Amino acid sequence: MQKYLVYIVVSLIIGLIVGSGVTFALAGVAAPQQPALPSEVPIGALLPLSGVLSSFGEKWKHSLELAEEDINAYVSKLGLNVKFKIYVEDTKTSPEGALAALQTLSAKGIKLVVGPAASSEVAAIKSHADANKIVIFSPSSTAPQLAIKDDYIFRAVTSDVYQGKALARLMWEKGVRKVVIMYRGDDWGVGLFNVVKARFEELGGQIEGVRYDPEAPELSTEVRRVSDYVKEFGADEETGVLFISFEDDGLNILSLAKEDPILTKVKWFGTDGIAYSTKIAKQVGDVVESLGVLATVYLPEESPKKEQFKERYKERYGIEPDPYTYNIYDAAWILALAVLEAGKYDGEVVAKVLPEIASRYFGVSGWVLLDKTGDRVGERYVITTVVSENGEFVWKDVGVYISPLDKVELST
Repeated sequence: MQKYLVYIVVSLIIGLIVGSGVTFALAGVAAPQQPALPSEVPIGALLPLSGVLSSFGEKWKHSLELAEEDINAYVSKLGLNVKFKIYVEDTKTSPEGALAALQTLSAKGIKLVVGPAASSEVAAIKSHADANKIVIFSPSSTAPQLAIKDDYIFRAVTSDVYQGKALARLMWEKGVRKVVIMYRGDDWGVGLFNVVKARFEELGGQIEGVRYDPEAPELSTEVRRVSDYVKEFGADEETGVLFISFEDDGLNILSLAKEDPILTKVKWFGTDGIAYSTKIAKQVGDVVESLGVLATVYLPEESPKKEQFKERYKERYGIEPDPYTYNIYDAAWILALAVLEAGKYDGEVVAKVLPEIASRYFGVSGWVLLDKTGDRVGERYVITTVVSENGEFVWKDVGVYISPLDKVELST
């Protein structure tokens, strides 16, 4: 009896050390099996294929095509009978469109989503995502007020807390002391306006703001108000205009500004809402060049991996990728790796492991380290403008902003 008891104790100890599978085997009971991954693992994509960010949406769709190819090639090497499939829905670059698109994906049982683009879209889908445990990984949403702990929203880009500081420092270094900010009256525009205003005033500058309705068909009244404020400040070297817009409203603003003799005398600045926009370069590139608009946007880390992706992308699609094109490629990869590590398709589990997976991932946009709110940790912004080259207008990088040093380095 003593030997028999010793045998049982030893068996239990071995079971605890080796694992539950051995314990069940010793007891003569089959170990419970983890649910296997489905043969097709769906990842949703909420893209602005139409609306005021449509040229970016097309670029990001191309990036996801490459991501799907590469992820499945990797899975094949692992010998898994699994294929990842990206399902794309158009958000129309609107909060309502984003929610409708997410609901379409949700009805298909999709629990992991890359996108959407705009912070107003992210804000519109947040409640649905949180309630249904759908992981959202945006490549470009930057509104500071969306940095919330323990939700299902993750962002592969830094918060506008940093872009706001970059813009304030850039304007200050360019000798500007008085700025009129024309900004979208949505989550993103209001959030960025507040950060820029606080920081620029902290530096000792003056700010006036002109808020506009993002749905307004034209903005002549608001542009005249900007002109009036500039006149009050004095249309000189110390006065600037910052417009916080997307592509289509940016086109409207620039087209009106070029006809205003006051606004053409001051320095102009833009944001990631227009930086690298093919619409802006093609349709009002001459205006951007004549006004000397300098725009800021998050700068992915330089690496051989980034360069290889860039060349492959250009060869395949004939266009340059923008910074968020790199981000969305990496976001898709991180979601896929999180599923593989979790061993099951479960939004709640993926949300828990995603920050750890991201911290170990070096992608085409560099390290994707997330902070406690699920936003990317980053340090650099590129400063870019439009110039004429070989008979066409193109974006050209002319400097960087380094966040830890609060320093602008311009090449011109």
